[in-house]
Amino acid sequence: MLNSCVMHRHTGPAPGIMVWGGIGHHSRTPLVRIASTLNSQRYISEVLEPVVLPYLQSLATAIFQQDNARPHVARIVQRFFVNH
Repeated sequence: MLNSCVMHRHTGPAPGIMVWGGIGHHSRTPLVRIASTLNSQRYISEVLEPVVLPYLQSLATAIFQQDNARPHVARIVQRFFVNH
């Protein structure tokens, strides 16, 4: 319980920033700074189109994985994947 070993927890609105990034076996995407709340349309226009598509096209083979966050599973995002 040394004070230098204790990390106090902030319980209010989280200060800071959100970033998105992708990693591969021998490469990675640039980090994308996500300002405010990420919705499905912003996910497509700020992450998928400018970062994910070029990154995946540069790889010989790839499997794109994501969690079940709401912007990831929205119908508009699923249609985007079908179309691309």
